[in-house]
Amino acid sequence: MKNYYDQQQELEVAINRLNTLKEKKQIYFEETQPKSKKINGVMVQSSIVNHDKFLEYTSKIESIDKDIEILEKEISMLENYLKKMEHSLRHMKGALEKVFVARYIDGLKANEITTRVNYSIAQVYRYLSTIHQILKDDKK
Repeated sequence: MKNYYDQQQELEVAINRLNTLKEKKQIYFEETQPKSKKINGVMVQSSIVNHDKFLEYTSKIESIDKDIEILEKEISMLENYLKKMEHSLRHMKGALEKVFVARYIDGLKANEITTRVNYSIAQVYRYLSTIHQILKDDKK
């Protein structure tokens, strides 16, 4: 299981990628639209759009739409996962909370947790097992 900050970073990357795709889609969309030009101070709109370019840009827009749909699902999944992790943390007290924070927020390994919270390695593994079960139950 990834730690909280890794999940947050993954979410940020996905959101940035989504925004980039939306900007790219807008650029391609604008390329499919008729162009306007000023001729002698008069705005003239051309209805001629290169058919090949139009098909190319339309194809790219469709591809981007699929990528956007996938990214939106991924973002939703990541947001839900972070909410569940936050929910689990709010319901943990004492030693469980300390071990949870050390492992899933700070990303420490079991032997590093023992030093931080001053518990035996066996205790840390029991707490991690309990935490894992709580997180697994929260996924349901």
